Amino acid sequence: MKSAAEIDKLATELAAQAAGGRVVFSGFLEPDVTDALLAALRRRGTHAGAWGGYAGARRRVVYAAPDGVPEATPRLVALYAEGCSDPEALRAAARAAAGDAAVGDATTHADGASVLLLAPLPTALSGTVRVAGAQLRVEEVPPGLAFGGSEKLQPAVVPSLRVDVLGARAFKVSRAYFAKGVEAGRVSVNGKPAGKSASAAEGDEVFAAGLGRFRVAKVEGETRRGNLRVTLHVERA
Repeated sequence: MKSAAEIDKLATELAAQAAGGRVVFSGFLEPDVTDALLAALRRRGTHAGAWGGYAGARRRVVYAAPDGVPEATPRLVALYAEGCSDPEALRAAARAAAGDAAVGDATTHADGASVLLLAPLPTALSGTVRVAGAQLRVEEVPPGLAFGGSEKLQPAVVPSLRVDVLGARAFKVSRAYFAKGVEAGRVSVNGKPAGKSASAAEGDEVFAAGLGRFRVAKVEGETRRGNLRVTLHVERA
């Protein structure tokens, strides 16, 4: 976990390089750091975004870009290990070879497991890799073949901008269910833990462990009955 000062320093560095005309990337970051860094970059007026290889990814890479660059995505690859039944063990092996910042999420399949990495893969992760004491054959595959997830723009009419209200609509769960996640510390807003009565404004990013994330893309105003029309950009894990 990076401190607020470390995040602010990184935001300053990325913003300066983007202002100089460069597209720059962080390494893979945990959700709280990613969202806090995005918020810090946007406060500086820097065009920024994040991508983790698939919609709803937990660990993502942040980019900062000059104005006029619509979107920038890091070059990522998936490493598939045939016969691996423990995706976290595969992640650990990848971290040992490439470093934590180069390693994203991992997932399991019927016949193996995959992990996302920044390209290019280091030589140590080609051919065979020792995972949890076993030597397994690995190969590079496109992330889209290994990871799922979905994203969409979702209009909604809500009574308020409370996080539990928005989260229930975004992920189609009950408000009580989402509120339990808030109480358990599994929900954050712009990288900070969401309190019981937390709200989200236009542009805020909300991460819910196990469900995905959503951004309040637009608050369009009140209905005749006093509710709010909003548009949510939802990424389901």
